[in-house]
Amino acid sequence: MSGERRSIRRSLLLMVTLPTVILTVFVLSIGVLLFYHFYSQSIRDELASTTTMMVDCLDLTVRGDYQYENGILLKGNLNVTDSTMLYKVKEKSGIDTTIFWGDTRILTTVEDQYGISAAGTNAEKKVTDVVLGEGQDYFTDHVEIDGTKYIGYYKALENDGNKPVGMVFAGKKLTLVYQKILSTLIGFVLFSLVAVLVAVLCTRQYSSGVIRDINTINHFLQTISEGTLGGTLDERIRNRKDELGDIGIYADKMRTNLQKLVEMDALTALYNRRSGNQMLEVLVGQRAEYTAVMCDIDFFKKVNDTYGHAAGDRVLTTISAQIRENVGEDGFASRWGGEEFLVIYCMSIEETKKRVEKLQQTIRDLQIKYGDQTIRVTMTFGLGQSGPGESYEKVIKRADEKLYVGKNGGRDQIVM
Repeated sequence: MSGERRSIRRSLLLMVTLPTVILTVFVLSIGVLLFYHFYSQSIRDELASTTTMMVDCLDLTVRGDYQYENGILLKGNLNVTDSTMLYKVKEKSGIDTTIFWGDTRILTTVEDQYGISAAGTNAEKKVTDVVLGEGQDYFTDHVEIDGTKYIGYYKALENDGNKPVGMVFAGKKLTLVYQKILSTLIGFVLFSLVAVLVAVLCTRQYSSGVIRDINTINHFLQTISEGTLGGTLDERIRNRKDELGDIGIYADKMRTNLQKLVEMDALTALYNRRSGNQMLEVLVGQRAEYTAVMCDIDFFKKVNDTYGHAAGDRVLTTISAQIRENVGEDGFASRWGGEEFLVIYCMSIEETKKRVEKLQQTIRDLQIKYGDQTIRVTMTFGLGQSGPGESYEKVIKRADEKLYVGKNGGRDQIVM
């Protein structure tokens, strides 16, 4: 009898547990498929948005075609051979990125197990056929670079006429992706075992929510691609504690960074006039002491007339770099218009004069090369110190008046 009772117990246990186990396996299987689909899609979106951000940053920052000469990548006349953006992306998101010229990696964060860069290696032919041959984006869930497997997304770098001349790559290591999937699935399995019925309902609700948020993020990125940078992403998405939340945060940061790029002068990489005014408003609100320096390149029209406007642009970018280096972190500089600049030093007028004297001498000593020509210029500076409660417009006007005194008094001088 005891044996029969044990048999019934086992039968009842089997009757209760078998459907539960079957339902758990079913729910788990469906859950795994849904998770893998949405996670793969979120990675693709993340990588796609990263490549789009990199291409947009290059296109919005500098005008002109891409060129690659003597190991230097140029955009227009500006050298963009700088891996800083690539390593910033990797630091913030864990995404490895690469810039190709043709099918060759020229800038990359990809390294092998010994820390040797993959620069100089080539992309697979099936990638170049699609991206360089057809100008289409290319996504792959399995690409091997120097022995490391990645999920990767490729996007063309194009010159005028939509002619592909290179590529941008963003990828995540498969090992990291699998670790993320595995850690998530373990928690999902435990949750399914404890509350399988709830999991069925939650999966349905979760999937619809994910799709809704993906569509929201997609619309947000679309508005950015159309040039609308003033929008904000729904707070609900940024508060998500999953990969979609991460994508939402990255998309919002991308919008912010693009907005900053728009606020910079494209030629000189200094703040534009609008941004300069906004930063001055902040200084006035903080009641900070500062000295405004209005400065102008002497006889700049003659430079344009003699050497051409491209040479004039070279002079502007060279002078801007010297101004930016001179002010450092003690203020900011903006292109006020044409060859005129506004430089703000957060210091007294006496300290500012010493700093400007160094800048003046540096510019006098410059030999600006353009083709086989050497161009030399000077600058005239007008200084105005802020007073308690004084509007920044009055300070700028005072500095501007000093500038014109210097212009009328022979140029190449500092007036305060």
